[in-house]
Amino acid sequence: MDFIAAVEEFKETLGITGEKPPFSKHERETIYAASFGKYEIGAYKDAADFFTQLILHDPYDPRFWKGLAASHQMQKEYQASLHAWAVHALLSGHSPTSHFHAAECYLSMGEIEEAKKALKMAEMHLNEAEPLTKRVEYLKEHLYG
Repeated sequence: MDFIAAVEEFKETLGITGEKPPFSKHERETIYAASFGKYEIGAYKDAADFFTQLILHDPYDPRFWKGLAASHQMQKEYQASLHAWAVHALLSGHSPTSHFHAAECYLSMGEIEEAKKALKMAEMHLNEAEPLTKRVEYLKEHLYG
């Protein structure tokens, strides 16, 4: 399934029909700031709803997928989070972030082997200046003993 078809399926799953008028760049940035603010105060459901609206208007911005993935993860909705982290990984190129957080999700779900695979992908994309370096090492120690 290509990305456009996946977005359309996502819209259908959410019960969204018809075309929505696009947000202007300014509106998207304003909604993004509000979404991030909701996330920061722990209103993860609201944040997820806002990020979903942003994605429906601009599915190619990796920030929106990262926000959606993190919001789901904080609500312990790990399967939904994994789906969003996967799209984030596709859009963000060689960033270790999505793989690292996918490893956290898999670990939380008790899927140790999948967590190890995701962590290995995070390590492949990690450079020493990356802020995740210590967290990757800690999770690696936890998984491998």
